Amino acid sequence: MTAWHECSALQRDLLKAIADHDHYDRAATADALQIAVETQCEATLEDARVTDTLDNLEANELVTTTDGTYALTDRGQDAITQAAQSLAIATGHNLVVTDGGTIPSHTAAATKLETVLQAAEPALADDELALLQAVSTYLRTTDGFVIETHAEPEIRSHALDHIATAEDGHGAPAGDILDTLAQEFGADRAMTALLDLLVQGECYQPQPATLRRVENTGGDR
Repeated sequence: MTAWHECSALQRDLLKAIADHDHYDRAATADALQIAVETQCEATLEDARVTDTLDNLEANELVTTTDGTYALTDRGQDAITQAAQSLAIATGHNLVVTDGGTIPSHTAAATKLETVLQAAEPALADDELALLQAVSTYLRTTDGFVIETHAEPEIRSHALDHIATAEDGHGAPAGDILDTLAQEFGADRAMTALLDLLVQGECYQPQPATLRRVENTGGDR
């Protein structure tokens, strides 16, 4: 089990909580993670359910534990990254996740490309060189689109309402939802909200370009 969409809501919440604790340099103990998830979902969880879920994540090599403190493995980090990449593909937006260095910034990528271009220039035709230079320019002009966690509650609520209104048998069109939110809140804040909903397990993608809410009735947590 490595794909984000294969994780239960509680597994996703715990993976995200572990990542948050690592980011803020806090000890990700079972008790601390349980408090974080309970605060997020506004519900009380049984201790055994949390520890059993953590054990399951460790058995599937998504987390590791040392002296009672949990950390994401590379596979666990990949699972979270999949949510960001999946939403980026579905909406046609180019994401740069620089927090934690998972994906290099556009500027860094452009710099590497320009270094390669300088060495390869004698062997490139003019049209090939122009295309690659255009890519470099695009990378530099689209840098700084950084996904942040904990989107504003108001936007998250609006996003869920829009998804609920637009849902049909295939889900709600991700592009339409993003465009609607972007008109109200701006593209960056809208993208952050949708990504945060995916990361928190409050919605999922039944198809690559659609979104659907997760009905958390307690049984899947």
